[in-house]
Amino acid sequence: MTIDEAVNLIKPAVSSRSSVWADLGAGSGVFTMALSEILGFGATIFAVDRKLSALRKKLDHTYVRSKIMLMEENFHDSLNLPKLDGIIMANSLHYVESQESFLRRIISHLHDEGTFILVEYDRDTRNHWIPFPVTFVDFQRLALKVELSLPEEIGRMPSRFGKQDIYAAYAIKSPSSS
Repeated sequence: MTIDEAVNLIKPAVSSRSSVWADLGAGSGVFTMALSEILGFGATIFAVDRKLSALRKKLDHTYVRSKIMLMEENFHDSLNLPKLDGIIMANSLHYVESQESFLRRIISHLHDEGTFILVEYDRDTRNHWIPFPVTFVDFQRLALKVELSLPEEIGRMPSRFGKQDIYAAYAIKSPSSS
């Protein structure tokens, strides 16, 4: 996926008023760079992944508008993050077996009414690359269990890997969640 495709996929859910985000499972940094394009100057993005060498190379050769903080850690672990305006997980939640408990823990980093964006393959069959799939319907069920609003789909595109689509959806943290 290109940075422009990522921007188009997530832009409807990213407020330019928000300024502190985390990209959990940042990988090559496509969505970190997309967030930077959308958020612009003054924003801070925590890019979290066990291996950030590809993103590090991009940052060495690309003009970036936001401050990018690299955290070479497993996003499954407890993270030392500040309160966040938003969290994005792009093709990474499908690596988490206990998705409900993980989401409960990770959304505790969000401010009330903070945004959680999920980009995933809309498939329900497992394989080596997608061990714990999260369809859009699965995300809707999970979100309500962890006190997020009912997710709204904001984008969809065909996957380069198979017949399924990739969807982008967002949910808002309920003010009553902790």
